Amino acid sequence: MGAIWTLGPHKMWFEEPDTLRLVTVGVYDMKLLEESNAIANELKKLHPTLYLISDSRQGTGMSADVRKLLGEKPEMMPYAGSVMFGSSFAMRTMVNMMIRAGELMGRKADTEFAMVATEEDAKAWVAERRAKKAK
Repeated sequence: MGAIWTLGPHKMWFEEPDTLRLVTVGVYDMKLLEESNAIANELKKLHPTLYLISDSRQGTGMSADVRKLLGEKPEMMPYAGSVMFGSSFAMRTMVNMMIRAGELMGRKADTEFAMVATEEDAKAWVAERRAKKAK
């Protein structure tokens, strides 16, 4: 692990070959979205394909403005795939509702997304995506 970015109470770091890791603490707000996307967009200059593994065990949800923005513009996420683990039942429910609402309105994200139980599951999910892309 190289540099660790501290984004308020949240932490982010890059893991070779192509994965950004994010630990959310509390609410995922617009400031975190903007700062984490800035890091991802900078890293994409050297690593055009990036995956995000988000540890949400300490997360408490997303702010209304982030939910609205991602619901309307899922392409805002600069990742080839994004996976969350450790989400509470309430967070999983909210994210599923956001995805379903977007689909009902004809919006389909280019970024693959999943919610899994454990960090190992999240790493396996990324490895599967990476292997598919390599074919």
